[in-house]
Amino acid sequence: MKKITGLFLMLSLFLSACSTKFKVGAPYKPVSVVYGLLSMNDTAHYIKITRGFYDEENSNLGIAKIPDSLYYPNLDVRMEILNNGNVIETIALQRVDLSNEGYPKEAGTFATIPNYAYKFKKTLDPTKSFRLKIVNLDNGQQIIGETQLISTLSKNFQFIKPFDDQETLDFSNMIQPFVFRWKGPSAAAFYDVVIRFRYQEVNANTLDTIYVNKDVPIAQNILSSTGDNTVSVSSLDFYKQINSVVGSAPDYIKRYVDTPGLMIVGGGSVLKTYIDVNAVQGGITFDQIKPSYTNFVGDNVFGILSTRGYIEIPNIRFNSTTIDAIMNGPYTKSLHIVGTSTK
Repeated sequence: MKKITGLFLMLSLFLSACSTKFKVGAPYKPVSVVYGLLSMNDTAHYIKITRGFYDEENSNLGIAKIPDSLYYPNLDVRMEILNNGNVIETIALQRVDLSNEGYPKEAGTFATIPNYAYKFKKTLDPTKSFRLKIVNLDNGQQIIGETQLISTLSKNFQFIKPFDDQETLDFSNMIQPFVFRWKGPSAAAFYDVVIRFRYQEVNANTLDTIYVNKDVPIAQNILSSTGDNTVSVSSLDFYKQINSVVGSAPDYIKRYVDTPGLMIVGGGSVLKTYIDVNAVQGGITFDQIKPSYTNFVGDNVFGILSTRGYIEIPNIRFNSTTIDAIMNGPYTKSLHIVGTSTK
């Protein structure tokens, strides 16, 4: 929603620079912001629905702190499941506080309590399509969006290299990159390769021990291929990403690397377009306001309904030379990884 508020602020500056004859603001007007990604990997699904705003007479930063300004009080939210265009099931979504669901909102400009979203629980069938319908019961306005689903069934989405947990991840050769290869489903437009980096962290002063998982994207935005999907990851990129995500530690913190996981994450075409459109907003040559992309139908709405999915090898080992490089290499030495985990 920061993007929506910023859009209206930039628009007012743009108009005021062109002429002093135009009214650069307007009375409070809600703009719906809807975001949802459906995945076969999830059993609970959340749709975030908020509203952007611009108010000429009041402080917009002040409004951002008021929960009633961020959420509609009376929405009917339903997910329709379609088979060949016909509705075969309708599910009513319940409003929940994401903080109570284990997803607290980060502190910032906008109110953090409550942190509402709309939830339904169901195992999703990738042969069906899904239509989200939102009706504002106070004024009758309707928003509709639809998406297909990325199939994570093994016949559609599977590892080729590494094939299973009997292989190892080898980033010890600074010249020869490690090659990942996989078969992907037709609904996926792009992929990320993610290492789930696990480590044990010990405070030498207190002897307190915690176990940490960090998802490290080592290759991103890989376009889907009609054949096998392939990406080569250099050792340099791997170590730099580990350093960036894990972060350095003070001298009294000792870390011990554990067995990592490996994920290939796929995103739908609507999500890909949304990311690409937002990536080109602004810059040195920015000279006009460009509309944000949305696949929703309705008045004054931004956001997307799309799909994502992943496959994983939950436990796949680093080879011994890669572990040694993580402990002693120039890009990761500040992480204070001194050995392997005893977990």
